[in-house]
Amino acid sequence: MNWLRQGRSNERLFAVATARLIADAEAFLAGDYANKLRLGGVTVPAWAQLNVLAHAGFQSVVEATTPIDVRPSLSEANWPEESWRCARRVLASEILRLVGNDPEILCRVQQSVLVPLEFELMDDEAKTSLTAFELVQVTRAALRATK
Repeated sequence: MNWLRQGRSNERLFAVATARLIADAEAFLAGDYANKLRLGGVTVPAWAQLNVLAHAGFQSVVEATTPIDVRPSLSEANWPEESWRCARRVLASEILRLVGNDPEILCRVQQSVLVPLEFELMDDEAKTSLTAFELVQVTRAALRATK
């Protein structure tokens, strides 16, 4: 009887792990992986900060250029998150200038520049700890290299 309970327990663990993997893959491919990590209380690495620009649709990139209206007081501000938000806003604006508001060109830039850069950042542990400013510089360099 004990082996039967253990088998069911393993099946449940497998089902939970499978569901988590699917949710992670969906969030990654939708450009929402940084948000998923944030909600899970996990530190968001630089490559995941780039994820929204590398995978999201045209409208999400446009939305990334919009400043958030709600401003906390200086003592309540989350400065690290604010710097990443600023970096995404700068990069989204620059990407939109580059693609001329054309969703098809955005898709090509994502496939040829942003996704490969995201994978490179994932692969290189030294680059995982990039600051927001450094991510902007690295991304700008990659975008300029392909013009």
